[in-house]
Amino acid sequence: MKTTHLEAKKHALMSRREQLLGQFNEAARANKETARCWTEIRRANEFLASLDQIVEENRPDPAAPRRYAVSSMFLYESYKKLTADRDEQFFFVTGIEVEGVQVLDQWAELAHHRRSPLGVVADIPSTHNLLIKLEQFGHRFLAHFHSHPGNGPNATHPSGIDLDFQKRLERAGHRALMAIFSRDGFVRIVRLDHNYELDIYGKGVEQHAADIYRLTETG
Repeated sequence: MKTTHLEAKKHALMSRREQLLGQFNEAARANKETARCWTEIRRANEFLASLDQIVEENRPDPAAPRRYAVSSMFLYESYKKLTADRDEQFFFVTGIEVEGVQVLDQWAELAHHRRSPLGVVADIPSTHNLLIKLEQFGHRFLAHFHSHPGNGPNATHPSGIDLDFQKRLERAGHRALMAIFSRDGFVRIVRLDHNYELDIYGKGVEQHAADIYRLTETG
């Protein structure tokens, strides 16, 4: 919920209340009538309390599942990039937020220290610089995608290294999802706290099992 207008209204009311308090004090010292000022002060306080209540009632529930969305086309393009050669591939994903939904729609690529068919190691300085760049542009680190060797849903099981990386991210407060792609188009989505909802828009993707999807048009 955007509160810019509410904050501006609250600031204006607080300024008005300060003026009224000054007028009330002056009238009281001069032994003049203060009922009108007191009524307006009380009304301002009631309006301020109402604004605070509106903000509080619309504050996101921290325990509510985080909501994500991604298009089937973006998943297919990501699959092509991740399986372009025999070595494992890895990149970050960012995107926009629309009414509380994190939309995965942009690759944030980084340099690699080492790539092989059995693993990929990101370059640490490149990773740090990328996170700084996202922060500079006000973008969130929403996901990290990588490929695994092998076919089928079992090929998407996270390794111990994968789990350790995701655990560090969640412990640090990052909202990033982990997506692991097999060579034949299975995708596993991972959040260790399981506190997420994902909507996939478009055709060509079916749910295979809990947290596992299959790209049906890879051939």
